[in-house]
Amino acid sequence: MSYADIFQMASARGILLAGGPEIDMKYGRVDATSPDQCSPEGNLPDAEAGPEGKFGGPGGTASTEDEAAEWHLRKVFYRMGLDDEAIVALSGAHTFGRAYADRSGVGAEKTKFTDGSATKLADGSETTSYTPGGSPWVEDWLVFNNSYFTTINDASTDEELVKCTSDKVLWEDPGFAPFANKFADQAAFFEAYAKAHKALSELGSKFEPIE
Repeated sequence: MSYADIFQMASARGILLAGGPEIDMKYGRVDATSPDQCSPEGNLPDAEAGPEGKFGGPGGTASTEDEAAEWHLRKVFYRMGLDDEAIVALSGAHTFGRAYADRSGVGAEKTKFTDGSATKLADGSETTSYTPGGSPWVEDWLVFNNSYFTTINDASTDEELVKCTSDKVLWEDPGFAPFANKFADQAAFFEAYAKAHKALSELGSKFEPIE
């Protein structure tokens, strides 16, 4: 088994153990052996616009620069063969984890949800075994569920939770909004997420033997 397979298996297993969907795995990835075999920097989406009012930039595989968050997201993911439903589903992964200002430019040093106090796990228990810091999108940020889709568009949610422009636009854009609303149903979200995760995990990979 390659290192690439191990990393992908770990991500799928971690999501499942956190309460998320089971993700189908294809094995046989060939590991990269040099930097030129890896994707260039600049392929990830921006959460907020830069100083000049634009999301993205000219780097990466192709320019993702745009003044509109929704079209910046599409420039990032359409070139990968992913559609609006997949973009919204993958955004839902923000139900898990935290944002850090020193990594993405978004997030507080810590919040009431990430200050070292107990937080919930998928089995209903609580844990304090985590490094404090960062800002979550949802209160129970160690549980993989659809709470992102019931939190971001709710004006009454706690002000310490992250709501980036790239999150809020999912309910504002007419192409994204039907899926953002659809995924208030967890089963629908899990089905779409598992499909999108698998597709994303296989992009650019070489498999041996070829199936």
